[in-house]
Amino acid sequence: MTSRTRLAAATAAALTLVTPFAVKSADAATTNTTAQAEATYTPAQVLAGVKKNSTTAHKVNSKPHINTMTRSQNVNVYQVATGVYAYSSGLAVDDDGSDPDPDPDHQGQTTFQDSNGKQLAAHHVPFYVLGDDCYDRKSPCPHFFYKEHNIKGRQFALMFYKSKVIGAIFGDTQTGNNQTTSDNDSRELGEASVKSASLLGIPSSGTTGGVDNGVTVVIFSGSSWVVNGTNSNLNSNAQALVDKALNSLGASMGL
Repeated sequence: MTSRTRLAAATAAALTLVTPFAVKSADAATTNTTAQAEATYTPAQVLAGVKKNSTTAHKVNSKPHINTMTRSQNVNVYQVATGVYAYSSGLAVDDDGSDPDPDPDHQGQTTFQDSNGKQLAAHHVPFYVLGDDCYDRKSPCPHFFYKEHNIKGRQFALMFYKSKVIGAIFGDTQTGNNQTTSDNDSRELGEASVKSASLLGIPSSGTTGGVDNGVTVVIFSGSSWVVNGTNSNLNSNAQALVDKALNSLGASMGL
């Protein structure tokens, strides 16, 4: 479970792609240049399609979610294609898991584990965070609750920020707790791991990092989009799916 007070970034970033190609990662070892060259749809095209389909008619939640960084209740989730869900928010940095971290709120466990049952390593694995339960205790949930949408641990997602797009997995959950340093609850959206922030070019400290707005997360539901691997290769395995996801979603949206 994640829990910590987030310091808002000084300037909110605009959600635009300034180059028409995917920047998979700042780490060349995880960049699949061959697959990148074969991409049919650019990140800019796919993100534009996601925005176009993020309309009231496609909204999944009937009550708004909370931007983890700003605390504003203005985040919605949209079904932008069959089995594909998207939201835009800030990014608060989750440093939980097996990697040590100086954050006083660091916890050694993540909700989901790698394929060997090891706690995920936030400094090595790009993962995103969703609510742990239905805050409203109703079914169907007025908020977006992952269990109602065929989403499981290590579910693949594209994460967009400025000129970059990366692959990430569902690794941890957000819930209310009794820590005095936390205002968090399961309605929040916008938290992601240290590695996610680093790959996207966002300050990645668990205590001072993050960004207020401008990050779009696009989740691909279903068993075929669950990423397997260990802490040592989950990052490369996720990045290897980026072009497949861009092409699949681009085709689904009729771009």
